Amino acid sequence: MDNLQLIKITESDKWDSIVKSFNNYDVFYLSGYTKAFMLHGDGEPLLIYYNDGLTKAINVVMKRDIAKSEPFKGKLPLNTWFDLSTPYGYGGFLVEGENTKDVEDSYVDFCKEQGFVSEFVRFHLFNNYTSFFKGESDSHTRNVVRLLDISVDDMLMDFEHKVRKNLKKANNAGLEIAIDKTGKMLDEFLKIYYGTMDRNSAQSSFFFSEEFFQTIQTLDDNYVYFHVLYEGKVISTELVLYGTENSYSYLGGTNHDYFDLRPNDFLKFEIIKWAKEKGLKRFVLGGGYGEDDGIFKYKRSFAPNGLYDFYVGRRIFNEGKYNELLNIRGNLQSSSFFPLYRAI
Repeated sequence: MDNLQLIKITESDKWDSIVKSFNNYDVFYLSGYTKAFMLHGDGEPLLIYYNDGLTKAINVVMKRDIAKSEPFKGKLPLNTWFDLSTPYGYGGFLVEGENTKDVEDSYVDFCKEQGFVSEFVRFHLFNNYTSFFKGESDSHTRNVVRLLDISVDDMLMDFEHKVRKNLKKANNAGLEIAIDKTGKMLDEFLKIYYGTMDRNSAQSSFFFSEEFFQTIQTLDDNYVYFHVLYEGKVISTELVLYGTENSYSYLGGTNHDYFDLRPNDFLKFEIIKWAKEKGLKRFVLGGGYGEDDGIFKYKRSFAPNGLYDFYVGRRIFNEGKYNELLNIRGNLQSSSFFPLYRAI
């Protein structure tokens, strides 16, 4: 435990200094990213920092007081029992060094001592945390990743034929790209983003507030907006996040009145060219609800061979308390939701 430190969000300068000391840190570990999700109501951000002089590691988690969850209000003491989840995106331990066993053992001991009942992990696509994670992990979906290690012309030929056809149509329509590194066009972004969420009947949790995006915009040199313009009007837009190696298609949308101009294909290609020019290694398009759905097939059209398993992890630190919480909930239907005591 002496090798493990807990850094709170109020220590954001220290937090980010530690994260940026790692060669291949990613945007999801930065304090500003977790602050946005704290504002969104996802819990208290914590940075777990391990350093034994030979091996160092970081993990970012959201701490949630179980007593504040609606089913447990008045039934549990406040500030006593908690659970953990990685923020939306990709996370888990990022390790530099060989002593992964002590990293994990120290973390598990810490969690048990601090009253954490369970943990849900969204594993990063490109590190080895699944190999020493002492819980259950599995993958039911894949994410699409466009590798940027070949020329733009070779990438273009690697796209599915329909993408090249759509790009030709977009170029013939005279579409233009605007790259916004300051968020000055946030209003235009939000109008299209909220419209897209409404059209797709998205879950309420995806209706991020303007304050959420303004907080993301404190991540200097880790975010950028791309806007597709047609006759001077924004018709498609995307927020891209990036770290030292990876860029991510994060949130965005398209005005449905202009689908026929194929602005989204144009948008993705412009992002890919920008990321390659910036020297990044990958553009992560993400996944869909399943590999047969339209969203996944669309993303795969930009990287037919760039499919990566996306793993999630679950573990229980305190089996007795976990079962007690289930008993408080009563007759819950069997579900894959984790932790089950939070199932709706």
